[in-house]
Amino acid sequence: MRKDFPLVWIIAFSLLLAACKAPQQMPDPHSAANDFLQKIGESRFQEAYESTAFAFQAQTTFRNFQATAKDLGLSSGTVFCTWLKDERQERDVRLSGEFISASGKTVPVNLTLIQERNAWRVFALRTPTQIGNKEEDRFSLLGKGDGFNSSANHELPSPEALQNLTKSSLLLFNEAAQKGDFNEFYSKVALAWQNNLTVKQLKAAFAPFTDSKVDISEIKQLNPVWDTPPEINSEGILNVAGHYATKPYRTFFALQYIFEFPYWKLYGIQVQIKAE
Repeated sequence: MRKDFPLVWIIAFSLLLAACKAPQQMPDPHSAANDFLQKIGESRFQEAYESTAFAFQAQTTFRNFQATAKDLGLSSGTVFCTWLKDERQERDVRLSGEFISASGKTVPVNLTLIQERNAWRVFALRTPTQIGNKEEDRFSLLGKGDGFNSSANHELPSPEALQNLTKSSLLLFNEAAQKGDFNEFYSKVALAWQNNLTVKQLKAAFAPFTDSKVDISEIKQLNPVWDTPPEINSEGILNVAGHYATKPYRTFFALQYIFEFPYWKLYGIQVQIKAE
C-alpha cells in the first residue's frame, strides 16, 4: 500500500540534506598569494592580472602590470615566497615576506589581499624603497602623471620599425664620431636627455671611439640581431640591445628610447666593437 508523505516533510528533508553539505571553502590568503606570484613567475601575466581585485586593476593597466613585474625580477621562472609576517583584519590580510625567483634573486614584498567575489584577491603589492622604511606601490599608475602613463603604456614598435629606429640612431652616432662633432646628434636625441646632458659631455664620453676612427657604416647593409627581446619597461623606456655582424669586428649596442610625441627619441646609447 503506497503512502504519500506530506509536502512539509519533503521540504524539511530537503533542507536537512542541504544543511549537511559541507560549505565551500575559500582558499586561504597564503595559498592565494602564492598562486598569484607563481603565475607571474611563470610569465602567466594575463591570468595573474585577472585574478587581482577590482581596485588593483583600476590603478594599473595590464601592460604596466607586466612591465613592472619584469622590472622587479618577478618573472624569471618558478618561484616561491617565504612569508615572515601575517597581519589579519576582518576582510583583509597583509603578508610580508621575500619572493625568491628561479635565478636566486630575492625581492622583499608586502602583499595585501581582500575578500572579493568569493576569493582572496591581491589588492596591493608594495616593495620597500631604498630610502628609510617607506614602501612604494610600483604597480600603481596613480599620481605618476599623464606623461608617465602615455609612455609606459605605449605600444612596442613593429619589428621593421625597431630595425629602422636602431639603424638610424647608430648611423647618426657614427657620422658624429667620424666628424668629431656631436651637435647634430645632440639636437635629435630626446629633450629629456638633453636636459641632463651637454654636447661637450657626449664628445668626451665617446672620445676613444672618435680618436680611433672606427667606422660602423657597414651596418647600412645589415639587419640587427637582438641579444635580448626589445621591450618597454615600467618607466616607459624602450630598451633595445643586440649586435650587427660587421667585419672584422662585431658592433654591439644598447639603446634606450622614450616617447616624445609623435616619435620615439634616443635617451641613452652604448656602442662597443668586439672581435667575433
